[in-house]
Amino acid sequence: MKAKKKERYRIRIKEVEADLLKFGISAGSVRKLIYRYPVGVLERLIEATKKRQPDDPASYFLNGLKKSRMKHRVQRNLTDDEEE
Repeated sequence: MKAKKKERYRIRIKEVEADLLKFGISAGSVRKLIYRYPVGVLERLIEATKKRQPDDPASYFLNGLKKSRMKHRVQRNLTDDEEE
């Protein structure tokens, strides 16, 4: 069971990598993106980019990733000691 899950995960990573390379993002940047972000998030942004069919898909994807990160970032609450 675990072997099947790992294999499916590797296939998803390869698909994401291939799509990002098609968009025109460099191989080094693609590796960094796959390392830093969950595969599901990248897949959703790729689907949205394909759906919109922008002139420059690489910048559209990266802007979407930036907005996604800003929207879902963790808000750090200050404690009473830090407010002073």
